[in-house]
Amino acid sequence: MMSDLLTDLLTVKDLTAGYGQAGVLRGISMSVAENEAVGLLGPNGHGKTTLLRCVSGVHRPSSGTIAFACRDTRGRSPRDLVRRGLVHVPQGSRLFPQLSVEEALRLSAASSGHARDWRDGIDQVFSVFPRLKERRRQLTGTLSGGERQMASLGMGLMARPTLLILDEPTLGLSPKVKHELSECIVRVRAEVSSIILVDGDMELVLTLTDRYHVVLHGDVVHSDVSDSTRSRDEMMSLFLGGAADGRH
Repeated sequence: MMSDLLTDLLTVKDLTAGYGQAGVLRGISMSVAENEAVGLLGPNGHGKTTLLRCVSGVHRPSSGTIAFACRDTRGRSPRDLVRRGLVHVPQGSRLFPQLSVEEALRLSAASSGHARDWRDGIDQVFSVFPRLKERRRQLTGTLSGGERQMASLGMGLMARPTLLILDEPTLGLSPKVKHELSECIVRVRAEVSSIILVDGDMELVLTLTDRYHVVLHGDVVHSDVSDSTRSRDEMMSLFLGGAADGRH
């Protein structure tokens, strides 16, 4: 599913960004079409998370443009973007430990402008994450690592996204829990128009997305249609070769 054949939901063009005097993004461009899942691959520290933070309004870029649903996002707060359908689930579960799972989900619905239809939202979340239905009365601070990640993703779904950004959803999880969560992400795809997925598990990204970009030195150095049959050695050669070349 290639974005040039569809309507772009998100367009990033010539984006630069950094922290203080340290430049991170160096004129990066990419797009996500409606009804498309796009993966971002590459070594840690090369700009993937900074790109996601710029897209979701958490970090202000130095230059370049970001358009979501054909509207410039400059000057838009993260909350405003969430209410327009751009939802970012950042790396690491960020929950309110004294709230129950159901209370956390209701809070997400209220803060994103969907308080009136929270029941429909919770039914949707529980269909995607049956484990959360079992834990609905349990405090989020007492959940296991995998369950906390499910709750974070569930809160993202409660905001009714048209673009859902997932940054390292399986980080730190055991292989068994990672497999369970990946099956949940497959169900998330059926509920959300478009997704950006960043994860250290290359096979997972290539399996769950339509296209992928390799990000090195703050820029996209390679893009292709996702293919889960690619070998890890082939992908690592691409990463390490680009890093050694110093391409931007």
